[in-house]
Amino acid sequence: MDVLVIDDESSVGTLLRFNLRQGGFDVDTAASAAEGYAKAQAKTFDLIILDVALPGIDGIEACSMLKNLENYEEIPVIMISSRSDSVTIEQARRAGAADYLVKPFTFQELLNRIEDQLSRPYFV
Repeated sequence: MDVLVIDDESSVGTLLRFNLRQGGFDVDTAASAAEGYAKAQAKTFDLIILDVALPGIDGIEACSMLKNLENYEEIPVIMISSRSDSVTIEQARRAGAADYLVKPFTFQELLNRIEDQLSRPYFV
């Protein structure tokens, strides 16, 4: 399974890439929405982990852009953020996010959410 992690904090991207690879995933990272969008255009990923707070284009707008790409309508996007307010979470859902995880979280929590998303009917 190919996963794209879009997060401007290099330490978060590095940590997620390392842990996901240990879990058997192929992982690519991007430090901005524009870089992530370009990578998604070049290759179809099975799942995207997307930070809300990104420079330039924020994660919510990026999610909407990604969901409008051909082949990405059904690809799950898990949003991650330190923001836990209901307005931001609802905006993420309206943009097409399949799930929303508040930082800090454990890797096991994220892994559970990933497994849940990848077990949905469109992956069977």
